[in-house]
Amino acid sequence: MSLAQTLGTTRPAPLLPLARPLDMALGLALAALGLFLPFSTAGVSLSLAALALLALAAAPAVWRSAPWREPTMAMGLLLLAYIAGHTLWSSGFAPPAWRLVNRYHELLMAPILFALFRLASNQRAFLWGLSLSVIGYAAVHWLALLWPELATQLQPRRISAGFILAVSAFLLLELARGNARPWAWRAAAAFLAVTVLFAIDGRTGHLVLLLLAACAAWLHSPRRWRWAAIVVVPALLLLVALGSKAVQQRVNETLAGSYVLQDGSLSSTGIRIELLRNGLDLAQRYGLAGAGFTRYAELHEQSVRERHAADPAHTPSADGAWVRTVNPHNEYLMQLVGGGAVALLLFLAWLVLPMLRKAQSGQVHAALVGASLAFAAGCLFNSLLMDFTEGHFYSVVLAWLLAQTGTTARDQTGP
Repeated sequence: MSLAQTLGTTRPAPLLPLARPLDMALGLALAALGLFLPFSTAGVSLSLAALALLALAAAPAVWRSAPWREPTMAMGLLLLAYIAGHTLWSSGFAPPAWRLVNRYHELLMAPILFALFRLASNQRAFLWGLSLSVIGYAAVHWLALLWPELATQLQPRRISAGFILAVSAFLLLELARGNARPWAWRAAAAFLAVTVLFAIDGRTGHLVLLLLAACAAWLHSPRRWRWAAIVVVPALLLLVALGSKAVQQRVNETLAGSYVLQDGSLSSTGIRIELLRNGLDLAQRYGLAGAGFTRYAELHEQSVRERHAADPAHTPSADGAWVRTVNPHNEYLMQLVGGGAVALLLFLAWLVLPMLRKAQSGQVHAALVGASLAFAAGCLFNSLLMDFTEGHFYSVVLAWLLAQTGTTARDQTGP
């Protein structure tokens, strides 16, 4: 079942009709959430606060929809409960522990959003808000190529922007299938993809886009050509990407023989290598039971300084800000070091379950697979679930897509 079909006549009707004023307010709040989601954490927070109030106003309907019965939502709540329990057990009932748990609050918001999406009579409000936002956000990045001050402001957001626009390009491309005006959606998807490659200096977005290109090639190719398509299409995209200065800069930096800059500091690639090296070292020490999510900065700095003392000639200077990072910039290592093997297994299950979710037609939902693969890939390079913009984006899109895939177990068995 295509995304266009699930948003069309085959989409399941709302579980319970809401009062018209409440339903209209819900549609406006969902549209605002989609509008702010790609670029404004403040706007997202305000939208989520409004949606939380609407969830309270519609509490009986939200409760009867039983969002916790959806397997992915249930696994997310279980992961959140484990993170909270492990953190409070290892760090005590102190403010740092509560702040850490709060950084995973999207695991709690996702089931609420899942229920609200299913209760809303106009789920397209979110789609239109998100579509307008990502297209406008992409246009701003092109404008930044001519406006240095704007480029400076966008630079800290290059990772989240690349990821969000790459995933949005895939979603719009999937939306084109079965749509009455497919070329409009395909043109928008192409615009977002070209923006990621030529206007955004972020390796995460580049790599995620290549992965999603392979996924799209598989989905949009005849069955007998699929295996060839997932090789040829990303290869062609890579050839196009090599004409981009942004991609060239990242490739040259990544492949450089030395990752230490002239002033003795580490390059971006060098920092990534050191974070991975120390994260793997900590995983070997604490991967079984977990050292506690709030202790990562302390343990990471200790590991770096131990290595530096043991081999100062071959260990980068331990004076950079990267030495005191609160996370390994890898969600898998974050879960393993912070919460141990159980946390990692719960996180992996939360990632995989959406890919196994089946729509009413019995086919795996292509958009869910693509979005989940993109997030799983992004988590190799950043701790995306730990209150990152990408984590908020994925959890909201995940709830929205799951709301399109049919009924939950409770709906199928009756009240």
